[in-house]
Amino acid sequence: MRVFDVSRLRNPKAVSTEQKSQPVLKIFLKIAVTVITVFYGLVPAIADLNETHLFNPLWSEHARFHGAWFLAFAAGIALIALFLIWVRDDVFLPIAFGLIFLAGFWVAMVFGPTYGGALVDENGYAQTVLGLDSNMFLFSLVGVFLLILLALARRISRTGK
Repeated sequence: MRVFDVSRLRNPKAVSTEQKSQPVLKIFLKIAVTVITVFYGLVPAIADLNETHLFNPLWSEHARFHGAWFLAFAAGIALIALFLIWVRDDVFLPIAFGLIFLAGFWVAMVFGPTYGGALVDENGYAQTVLGLDSNMFLFSLVGVFLLILLALARRISRTGK
C-alpha cells in the first residue's frame, strides 16, 4: 500500500530515502529467497547423486526410487518457487516451501530411531561443522535465515518499508 508523501506537493520529483530503500529491500529479499530456493532445489541433487546415496549398491531398488522421487520433487518445487519470486513477485509461498523442506529434514531426523533412519550411512562419512553434523548445522542456519527473511517480508508487506 502506498502512502502519500506530503513533501512531493512542494517538489513533485522529491523521493524520500525510505521510498528509495524500499525497492532495494525487495530486491534483496527476492535474491536471498532465490539463493535458498536454489539451495534446496539443487544442492540435494549434487550431494545425493553418488554412490553413498542414490547409486548406493547397499540400498534397495525401492529406497533408490524414493531418493530419486525426493530429488525430482525438490527440484520441481524450487522451479515453482523461482517462478513465484520473479514472475508473480511473491516471496511468502517460496519461504513457506523452504521452511517445509527444512521441517521434513527435522521430522526425519527426530523420528529416525523409530524407523531405523540415521543421518549417516554405514558406508558413508560424517562431515561436521563446529562439532555438529554438517546437515544439522547448515539446515539450522538456513532455517534461521528463512525466518529472518519471513519477518522482513512481513514488514515490507505491512508497512511498505
